Amino acid sequence: MSPLLIKDLGRPEKFLNMLRVFKFKSPMSMGVWGLLGFSLFSGITAVIQAAKDNILGNWWGARLLARLPQKLLAVPGSFFAVFLGGYTGVLLASTSVPVWSRSRMLGALFVSSAFSTSTALISFILRIIGAPVKTLHKLERIEWMNILIEMVSLFAYLRTSGRAAKALVGTEPTEQGPTFWRVMVGGGLVLPWLVQTFLLTKKQTHSSSRKKRGGIGMLVSALVLIGGYFLRRTVVKAGHVSSADARTTLWNARR
Repeated sequence: MSPLLIKDLGRPEKFLNMLRVFKFKSPMSMGVWGLLGFSLFSGITAVIQAAKDNILGNWWGARLLARLPQKLLAVPGSFFAVFLGGYTGVLLASTSVPVWSRSRMLGALFVSSAFSTSTALISFILRIIGAPVKTLHKLERIEWMNILIEMVSLFAYLRTSGRAAKALVGTEPTEQGPTFWRVMVGGGLVLPWLVQTFLLTKKQTHSSSRKKRGGIGMLVSALVLIGGYFLRRTVVKAGHVSSADARTTLWNARR
């Protein structure tokens, strides 16, 4: 992900300049170091897995990489992954835009969304390659719980945002309400959670029902992924509307 940030900055030396300092109270500084740490551990883990799968060949270097403790490296890597999942929400909350800064739950919302969408993506891919039914059943339970946590985080964010959430949930032409409620909440959270609840309570009888269940599971994962995309899209667009609302800006400044 670091190459994507460097490309977005336009000049590689800007990224190097950001590594010259470490400020714990600076979201930008912490974000750069968090991104660097995540890229480092995820890259090493991917190389180790490639060596174990014999993608790198059978030379001594590949055999040495295959012996490295992949699970041990996943522990600090998971920490950076969680940090990065909520970083964009924390960064937005550090601005003066009311719909972003009024509530401190935006970072937690983005973390919960990252968990649900990543689980959905893993489930989607494993269904394509034909993973064992037992593994998929465990993923269904994890996906169900992650969607529930995301719904709780979302409504906690809306509750603590107060009037500032109008740009996100309102019905004015410039607001994101219809897309937010129909696509993100309805299609990306509530519907997948209800279907997943039905799947968890339904027993598998024969191979045809398993195939049907697999197709429904892929649809659930796709809906969660679409909902995660529209969550970030509507939140970002609502920020533009919120910053142009003078009354909400003054109300937010009085807190």
